[in-house]
Amino acid sequence: MRTEYEKKAGIKLPKGSNAFSMETPDNLPKLHQLCIANGKRGSGKSIAITNLIRMYKEGLGSDLRCIIVSPTFGSNYKLLSELGINREDVFEEHDDDVPAKLIRIANNERDAFLEWKHLNECYNEFIKTIKGGFFDRSKMDDYMLQYYNPLTNQFERPKPKHKCYLKGKPPVLFTFIDDAQGSKLLSTNKKMHQLCLRHRHLGQFPPPQGAAVGMSSFVSTQTFKSNGGLNKAIR
Repeated sequence: MRTEYEKKAGIKLPKGSNAFSMETPDNLPKLHQLCIANGKRGSGKSIAITNLIRMYKEGLGSDLRCIIVSPTFGSNYKLLSELGINREDVFEEHDDDVPAKLIRIANNERDAFLEWKHLNECYNEFIKTIKGGFFDRSKMDDYMLQYYNPLTNQFERPKPKHKCYLKGKPPVLFTFIDDAQGSKLLSTNKKMHQLCLRHRHLGQFPPPQGAAVGMSSFVSTQTFKSNGGLNKAIR
């Protein structure tokens, strides 16, 4: 047997193309990712994932938003509260709307980042136009409302929702699904299966920018393949 290589059949990757192009601390697994913690009851699954997310939070700074999907959030409050999770990012029901809510969060973060980026880029031109005294009021009203601060009675540059905006990046999104064993969310909910398969493509940016906000997902489960456990697509 002999192996020959055809030079004209070389693979060319798009510039900057990388499934795991997100900046990640060297001591941690690359993002984005789909992580499954499997172990018996009391084996430390939630503690392990919580600490992993904490390490990402410390390594990435304050630019990490974590969504919790867990009916037992109350009993694990002390453990999960260390991640600085906002109450609106806690879903205590494994209902059919969870995938849509997660997609909405990714899209909203994309839209907030793009809006701030646009306003930030237009601010200097806006101030120049205002000082010049010649402008189309019908086109400037929206900018005036966005830049005007009623507390200071001044036009001000928009403040970033996340510090990472200043680096030209949206926040890092994590979802931690805990105690969902036996729920339809992980076993039969097709929208959740699709979300897990395309998690790094959530919140896609419009052309020509490309890329996406993405969302890493962490799942804890006591059984890997039993009925009511993880769907094969997720495994």
